[in-house]
Amino acid sequence: MSERFGKYELLQRIGVGGMAEVWVARTYGAQGFVKELVIKRILEQFNEDEDFVSMFINEARLASRLQHANIVQIFDFDQVDGVYYIAMEFVDGPDLRKVAATARRRKMPAPLTLAVHVGVEALKGLHYAHTRQERGRPLGIVHRDISPHNLLLSYAGEVKVTDFGIAKVAALASATRTGMVKGKLTYMSPEQVR
Repeated sequence: MSERFGKYELLQRIGVGGMAEVWVARTYGAQGFVKELVIKRILEQFNEDEDFVSMFINEARLASRLQHANIVQIFDFDQVDGVYYIAMEFVDGPDLRKVAATARRRKMPAPLTLAVHVGVEALKGLHYAHTRQERGRPLGIVHRDISPHNLLLSYAGEVKVTDFGIAKVAALASATRTGMVKGKLTYMSPEQVR
């Protein structure tokens, strides 16, 4: 059963994490144009949380500046009835967490070639983001949440980094305050932990 959300048709909720939910959606245009994409929207009960809304807005601003084959693309950012959302690329395939869980359940180690491929492709996207410049100035982006659920693997063999929601961006005025830690401890870089 689908649900209308502004100009989008929400088809299936594929995740709820923290204060947002993620849907596979569809948009329609002229002459039979149809595009599948993903809608990430703030859960209604958190629309009044100014810190979270600010972080969500910053995620959209940041991700829209990143155009790379190994980073999930952002198509739209807006609000419907006061609910902010990000419309982004649909990656047809699982995240690395699901692949690893399936391999564990089947007692099958991941092939070395797969592990190397995922690592190399993720690093290409991260290198691009971390070295991204605008007008000759580095943006100073650090992702801060490279965990298996933020690496999407398409059935076509693509690897895409997603969820720049807690990225540190030196160029944005609302960067994390000194001493504030964001991210998952088990996936933090040594620099972050320090």
